[in-house]
Amino acid sequence: MFIVICFDIADNRRLRKVSTTLEDYGQRVQRSVFECHLKDEDLRVLKAKLAELIDPFEDHIRYYSLCSKDLPGILVDGRGEVTQDHDYHVI
Repeated sequence: MFIVICFDIADNRRLRKVSTTLEDYGQRVQRSVFECHLKDEDLRVLKAKLAELIDPFEDHIRYYSLCSKDLPGILVDGRGEVTQDHDYHVI
């Protein structure tokens, strides 16, 4: 599934930890926005990890799940493009 994750983290230390964690799951497309292609279990694990890193009274993270028919409707002005889900096969 294609997930757009946006966040607003009040503390720079927590911000770095959240960003570093997200880099393992997707591609940064803006300072506080990542695009991720995740399986349900991977999303569950990621959400649990991020929940432990944030202060729920100061920070917030939003998860937007888009289905494949929504992807052609994503528009990008300026540089960049919507990330693609690449399947890699090791032979």
